[in-house]
Amino acid sequence: MRDPRPGLAWSLRRLQRRLAYRDYMTSRTWFARRRRWAAEWSARHGAEPCCLACGGPWSLARDDLHHRSYTRLGHEAHGDLTPLCRVCHREVHRVLESDRSWRRLDRAQATDLIIAALRHRALTSKQGAHP
Repeated sequence: MRDPRPGLAWSLRRLQRRLAYRDYMTSRTWFARRRRWAAEWSARHGAEPCCLACGGPWSLARDDLHHRSYTRLGHEAHGDLTPLCRVCHREVHRVLESDRSWRRLDRAQATDLIIAALRHRALTSKQGAHP
């Protein structure tokens, strides 16, 4: 479990939520949900998932599903979860935690904006590599 930001203490309520989240993310229920999510994605899109930020391949065994919302934690809707490679997932969280303005937005909205910026950066760097 990640430590609180420097200089901030977690309330008992926050600590309880973090512990519940940690327990869920290591549970059989979460791993079963990941498998169902990947099957749903493939059925809806007719293709395997890819990282929505960089466009790279996404693997159930190696990569992450980012929670756009924690509202239904444990009962996530398909759209609550976003496929991200580990590198992009770390970057999304780095940006989310870098500035309070991101935390003032709805988590899904903030996630979508950050992923759009990462996607734009990935496309721009690919275009620069191929004149």
